[in-house]
Amino acid sequence: MSSLSYLSVAEHALFQSTNGYANEIANLIFQPDDYIEESRPFSALNLKVWGDENFSRKGKFTFRGFKQSVKVCKQRLEIYGHSLKSANEDFKQAKKSCKKDYFYSFPLNNITFKKFLDEVKYILNNTIEPPENYHTNFRDSLIEDDLYFYGQSISSNLYSIFSLLKETDIVEYDLTEIIQGGWISKDLPQKQIFFQKIIILTEGKTDVEFISSSLKLLYPHLFPYYHFINFDEYKVESNASALVKLVVSFAAANIKHPIIVLFDNDTTGIMEMKALLSKKIPQNFKILKLPDLKFAKRYPTFGPTGIKKMNVNGLACGIEMYLGEDVLKRDNKFVPVQWKGFNDKEKKYQGELSDKATIQNNFREKLKSKTQTNYAEMDILLTEIFNAFRIK
Repeated sequence: MSSLSYLSVAEHALFQSTNGYANEIANLIFQPDDYIEESRPFSALNLKVWGDENFSRKGKFTFRGFKQSVKVCKQRLEIYGHSLKSANEDFKQAKKSCKKDYFYSFPLNNITFKKFLDEVKYILNNTIEPPENYHTNFRDSLIEDDLYFYGQSISSNLYSIFSLLKETDIVEYDLTEIIQGGWISKDLPQKQIFFQKIIILTEGKTDVEFISSSLKLLYPHLFPYYHFINFDEYKVESNASALVKLVVSFAAANIKHPIIVLFDNDTTGIMEMKALLSKKIPQNFKILKLPDLKFAKRYPTFGPTGIKKMNVNGLACGIEMYLGEDVLKRDNKFVPVQWKGFNDKEKKYQGELSDKATIQNNFREKLKSKTQTNYAEMDILLTEIFNAFRIK
């Protein structure tokens, strides 16, 4: 007897499959921890899939599958570059494939990505009887094909649908029948989750420590998707110049992983970033600096002329500046930036926070407390990382 699996989104069953499931979908939007087994009444079954007879049954069944919110699933697609703009480009290519393969019998010239979104939204928000004729018009074809337009990438199709839903809506991949029917073992879906991690390269090990720890605390659902360089275990040199050499080596080795290169937002970091940008670097590398900060536009600095407030963006914003104003202040005043040396090439001074070690240790204590407050600046930085590959 055949068994059915499907992705359930806003009570619609998508990507229905017999005697198996699309592992690609699970890899795109789920993590092993998203897999659940829970007892549910038969009235919780998807009515559109199982009909009134099963829906009205008394008793309970054990649901087995993946479960996550639209918000999280959408974010997981976004960190790999998906956006409505990229989905639009994908849709245009899909239209070309449709015309080339004569897939649809109705005209496609006036069918735009906006029309696709409008039709999907209408179908999601209304109860519509299944069409009698297959592929005779755009709406009916979308209903028949579970909101899929021929030629679309699965990731773009999913992102387009998620963009029309509320962030709190639930996405489930129902594997109950195929597990119960013995087509797959119940532990297989968790074991088969596979994705290519995004590598983050930084100037030093404290950058890795504080960014990775903050990511794990604030965005645990995205943490598994990133990999940070281990400075200690492999004795990697840590400074801006060494980062340039490392990136050039990775590029020369033709590394295909998505890679984010993150320089400090200071004089030396920006100088080395410019040097790297002058080289031919593959598109899977995204070269970034720590973002500018609002409070850093008038930040106390200490030099030969005493204390003076200056814009230290691009001059003295190392990772410590992103650890929170609560960590950066003593007696309600910011710990000042100490000017170190003059960079002849950039014609600018290089600055660094005084008492940096104490600030770092205070942030470690802050992390231990597990509180998620006072992370505004780190959140700005993490958002830059999340958006590194997105087409806006």
